[in-house]
Amino acid sequence: MSRNWSYSSLSVLLLFVCLIAINVVVYYLPMRADMTAEKLYTISDGSRSILSELKDPLRIKYYFSSSSEDLPPYLKNYAERVREVLQEYENLSSGNITLEIFDPKPDTEEEEWAERYGIKAATLPQGSRLYFGAVVLMLDQEMTLPFFDPRRERFLEYDLSQAIFRVSQTQRSKIGILSTLNLSGGRGMIPGQRPPEKWAFMGEMEKTMEVVNLPLDTEEISDDTSLLLVMHPKEFKDSLLYAIDQYVLRGGKTIVMVDPNGRADLASPMNQMGRQPQIASSMPKLFQKWGVDYDISKVTGDPSFGTPVNTGSGVMRFPMWMSFNAQALDQSHPVTSQLENVLFVEAGALSKANDSSHEFTPLLSLSDQSGILDAFMLRFVQPDQISRDLKPDNQSKSLVARVSGKFETAFPEGRPPAEKKEGEEQGEAPKPLKYQHLNQAKEATSIIIFSDIDFISDDFSVQKMNFLGQRIIQPANDNLNLMLNAVEHLSGNEALMSIRSRGQSSRPFTRLQAMQVKAQMKFQDEESRLQDTLKAVQKQLDNLLESAGKKGESEVILPPEMQAEIKRFRSEERQTRKKLREVRKVLRQDIESLGTMLTVLNMLAVPFIIGIIGFFFYRSRMLARSNQGTS
Repeated sequence: MSRNWSYSSLSVLLLFVCLIAINVVVYYLPMRADMTAEKLYTISDGSRSILSELKDPLRIKYYFSSSSEDLPPYLKNYAERVREVLQEYENLSSGNITLEIFDPKPDTEEEEWAERYGIKAATLPQGSRLYFGAVVLMLDQEMTLPFFDPRRERFLEYDLSQAIFRVSQTQRSKIGILSTLNLSGGRGMIPGQRPPEKWAFMGEMEKTMEVVNLPLDTEEISDDTSLLLVMHPKEFKDSLLYAIDQYVLRGGKTIVMVDPNGRADLASPMNQMGRQPQIASSMPKLFQKWGVDYDISKVTGDPSFGTPVNTGSGVMRFPMWMSFNAQALDQSHPVTSQLENVLFVEAGALSKANDSSHEFTPLLSLSDQSGILDAFMLRFVQPDQISRDLKPDNQSKSLVARVSGKFETAFPEGRPPAEKKEGEEQGEAPKPLKYQHLNQAKEATSIIIFSDIDFISDDFSVQKMNFLGQRIIQPANDNLNLMLNAVEHLSGNEALMSIRSRGQSSRPFTRLQAMQVKAQMKFQDEESRLQDTLKAVQKQLDNLLESAGKKGESEVILPPEMQAEIKRFRSEERQTRKKLREVRKVLRQDIESLGTMLTVLNMLAVPFIIGIIGFFFYRSRMLARSNQGTS
């Protein structure tokens, strides 16, 4: 027995020593295995493509205060991760990238250069300064990454590849923007009001593209514009519509964003001066020729994709704010593939016109539970009432669509006449245009249309926060990715698109969401029936009181049958509310039981499987020893 015990002890000790030895050896081996489903730690094909196209030597100067004694462990670990990724870039660049690593200590030349490059020093809780950034240099171009925020770790590869892409481009794509919104920020028009900030997506585009805000009196759009972005076209003049029309017919790539209820436009100074706000946008004259149906007065919603909102009386899934997962997005199209969490807010409905021969490709579609409502209801009706009023109409609807074809002009008679100015008998003679009028496109072209503008506003697309004194902007969902994907797809910068759209870590419990939607719809049906009953009784009471008032009676004594009806209604109301409480109770119990089951599975599944394997392994060893003993 003592001999067996010593053998067992020695076996356990050897196993422990082997485990430590394997970990030590693996730690120092230059080998890694990326076990994440999204391959977060593997350099993507998009980055490899950018590196393969480098024509000139490029330097990356990496600044990190590694000698600081106050560094938190998580920052040390992330700094090591950044260094490993940079070294991987250097190894994959075929000698075109040189990585230089600096430790900018106080009062040194390295610290001076870090400040000169614009790398911001963060202040640690102990008071010491932390430099944690990089600068990418090629020829006379440079781009600074002022601070590596650990919360943006899944965007690390994109940020690095974007910087390399920018400095390596001798000529950037030109993006022309036509919009009634103040996208660039700047001075406010109302005294004492905080100046509006530049929209985050504008800042992202400006990192790799030349962005030009075109005036709304533009009469011609130059062909050197790689992409035209039309955002919230509210009451555009015919001369501007003609410029867009002809740009498209000449083969220009275009993105159009309309909205029947543009919340982002409520901040416009023109909508803050006591007048009825005008926040809907469309281009019906052009949409008709492009074969697109869109009603500027209607908003669409879908309970299947409702987003949880707090209404004051509780949390409900609001069907007009729609959150889409990967299953709702076209995974075969590069603009929407690999996106997992997109939020649209009070959008319109796009569909193919019945008489259209153009190709209409939905990129984001609603389910058969969707419906439409008048847009004005959103300003005067409570969310719970809107949810009850929204009924399925069995009509196909898209929120994002790509339209392709050889389009015809919306101005067959040519350039529209100049509009008369006040006090003039006739308009001024128009200046001659550079490009010849076209009645039809010579080649097929594509237009991407969005039926929502709010999804790309900062309120619904990004989170702004402070980290160690640095202002950080990071995506709140995939809205920013969706917009930039569309821009880069049509403007030709698709390498970055494949990097940004990867590495999403959203893992929603779809079954839980479906249970919540189902229970809420049942709740709404019960509540709607209660409201209808209440309205019917109130109408009878109003009619009776009105009749009594005509007779000059100052007091009204309700007949017994009406009193009985009111008593019956109150009893029915109590029963209905009891049923509603039961629905909520069952919903909570189902969700809690499923959550408990998932937690138990996560905690016990792997140990249980390992235990089963160990048991059978142990049993086979015992059987083998037993057989050896008998032989």
